[in-house]
Amino acid sequence: MHATKLISTAIRKHPDCPDLSVEPVAGICAITGQRGPCVPRKQLLGKSFTTGHLLAVPASDMVSVDAYLSLKFKWERMSSWFCDGEKFTKLKRLGVRDLVLAGNTSKKPFAGYATTSYKKHGSLIAPVNSAGKNIWLFEERVVDCSDAIVVSEWWRRLNDILAAGAGRTVIELLDCPAHIMRKVTLPVWLEFESWAKSKHRSSLYAFLVYLLPSQVERNEEAKQENLK
Repeated sequence: MHATKLISTAIRKHPDCPDLSVEPVAGICAITGQRGPCVPRKQLLGKSFTTGHLLAVPASDMVSVDAYLSLKFKWERMSSWFCDGEKFTKLKRLGVRDLVLAGNTSKKPFAGYATTSYKKHGSLIAPVNSAGKNIWLFEERVVDCSDAIVVSEWWRRLNDILAAGAGRTVIELLDCPAHIMRKVTLPVWLEFESWAKSKHRSSLYAFLVYLLPSQVERNEEAKQENLK
């Protein structure tokens, strides 16, 4: 199954579901490579489309109805999202975080996409998950979050160094300036750096760093703790 099929199925009754511009005919979809009801590719992909390398059959001049509806649906590009074929859910970073950390407990296939740019079509390459899998697309990086033990351990480590005083950029780049080092302390930073140096270029590390709580969230959490 392709992510565009999940989205197309889920949005048929959504008020923002696009209308078909022409009557479908049988063809091979340039996006998915699958044969089925299609419309002319030019109805969907114009000269501004710059990610032709992601197409399954670049030579095809047709796109499937599912691909057309999915990519014309504005929230597929203009939001982070989760879709299981029944519901398309727009997500903020907190929503993505909750789903990633909860793991995949559903037996239904789903696709998930997280973006900060709101410029790309996530459904072009977002993996469709089967039972037990928890693989997300983060911008154009495929991130396997299926190993809940690894995700939990990395998440704990990243939150600990964040709480110690290192900001998201410092954690992402592993470049700690002197004034931050004084706050974190040298032993704490060196221990973290030793753990992170073999991981910080991975897609999972980058994704989890993106999902770290903001300063506003941390302040609110501290406030709630003080009220207890």
